[in-house]
Amino acid sequence: MLKGDLLMVAKEEIEAPVLTERQKRIKTGVFTLAHIFNDSYPNTYPVLLPLLMSQMGFGIAAAGLISAFSALSTQLLQPVMGFWADRSGGKKFVVGGLAIGSIVIPLGLGFTPSYALLLLALLVGGLGNAAFHPHAAALVGEMTGKRKGFGMSLFIVGGNLGRALAPIMASAAVLWSGGRHGLILLAIPGLIMALVMNWTMSPPPAPKPREEKILTPEFILGLRHARPLLGVVGLRSMATMSTLTLVPILGKSLGHSMTTYATLLTVLFIAGSIGNVAGGALSDIFGPKPVLIGSAVLASGFLFAFVESHSILMAYIFIALLGLTLYSSTPVTMVFSQALFPKNKGMASGFAMGIGGTIGSLGVAIIGLIADLYSPTVGLVTVSLILLLSVPLVVILKNDP
Repeated sequence: MLKGDLLMVAKEEIEAPVLTERQKRIKTGVFTLAHIFNDSYPNTYPVLLPLLMSQMGFGIAAAGLISAFSALSTQLLQPVMGFWADRSGGKKFVVGGLAIGSIVIPLGLGFTPSYALLLLALLVGGLGNAAFHPHAAALVGEMTGKRKGFGMSLFIVGGNLGRALAPIMASAAVLWSGGRHGLILLAIPGLIMALVMNWTMSPPPAPKPREEKILTPEFILGLRHARPLLGVVGLRSMATMSTLTLVPILGKSLGHSMTTYATLLTVLFIAGSIGNVAGGALSDIFGPKPVLIGSAVLASGFLFAFVESHSILMAYIFIALLGLTLYSSTPVTMVFSQALFPKNKGMASGFAMGIGGTIGSLGVAIIGLIADLYSPTVGLVTVSLILLLSVPLVVILKNDP
């Protein structure tokens, strides 16, 4: 960057308006509300899989591949989007990302006539989701100042709430309109929220070019020790996405209504939100490795119990317990990742979740193939057994926080 450009950036930062505490709270609330909608769109497809499969004629293996494509854009590219947004200014990423996801995903799920076009729509919509996250999270951290932990908790809860609302919103739109074309209605709140965010982020935050090096010897050393961690994140991610993919398909095969399996997914997401908080708190008391090992063993058992449950009440209970244990690993693996890359903590979080999540998504395609060859029940039982493979990987994790 030229010297004159740097002076211009510095001048913009100096002239940026100073926000009062009340304005900061309002803006944090707006960002959290935007996060609800942003994270709801990429999570609308699982509950619709049985309907999409019947109308487009693809099988369970192809349904599993949808998760791989979705993760490719929403998770893998987040570190890249964050780096790019820092260099060029983040307003267009936050506002544009939310708008793209709001339009493309409902259009794709509601109107695409073919499987290939559906994959393309989810890929493009996922790019919008990935563009929103890094810079929005960074701005919330800056605005909340001394209450950074509380502000980030609100922001994260917003995303969790969006994921929990997604199955209900998608199924309600389909049932109300009598078909998937009604999903276009879901675009309206996201587009309105994008306009609100455009106003909220005026004037836009100045770019913040980074001068420090990323590929330092310490970072390369962290990469060498990161393989077990990526295995742990990948296996947990595979279990999560396989469950989201196969539960609606299993529910449909057992004769349950869309409302029933939409509610099951919502319960899973809500319990997962509680698990996020509980996992971090328990790791402070018992240590991170016991939490990762214990939650893997329990999640494996609860998933098996869910598959074998013979009443809808027990299914709700076991899927809630599954959500609690399955999602409890997220804050713990984040801490491990940041311990491996202490000088690049922002990229470390994106690295663990992005790369690990993408590895897991590729596993979903394999689980989908198994479910296609045998049954969704066999696929989920396989997932419950594979989850246990994360235990020896946890044992050999280095840089215990």
